[in-house]
Amino acid sequence: MVTSEWAQRVINLREQMGLSQVQFAKLLAVTQGAVSRWESGVKQPSAEHLLQMGNLADENECLWFWRRAGVDVKRIAAVAPRTSPGKSTHKA
Repeated sequence: MVTSEWAQRVINLREQMGLSQVQFAKLLAVTQGAVSRWESGVKQPSAEHLLQMGNLADENECLWFWRRAGVDVKRIAAVAPRTSPGKSTHKA
């Protein structure tokens, strides 16, 4: 069985976080059955849940989840402050 790209990304995110389906479900306020359906490719997560997963993911995966949810990430990049790693934009 070939797993859809979004299903595999959900699996990868959950596993990278070291969470069981039950723990991941609690984090997203869904049932374990919903996570199972996402991971098996039976049902795609809603835009709301894709956004939540993007907020949990690293930068590269974050953008993928947000795009999948319909966010125009190019507009975000245009207005988001750019900082170097380890440098704060907050002035003392």
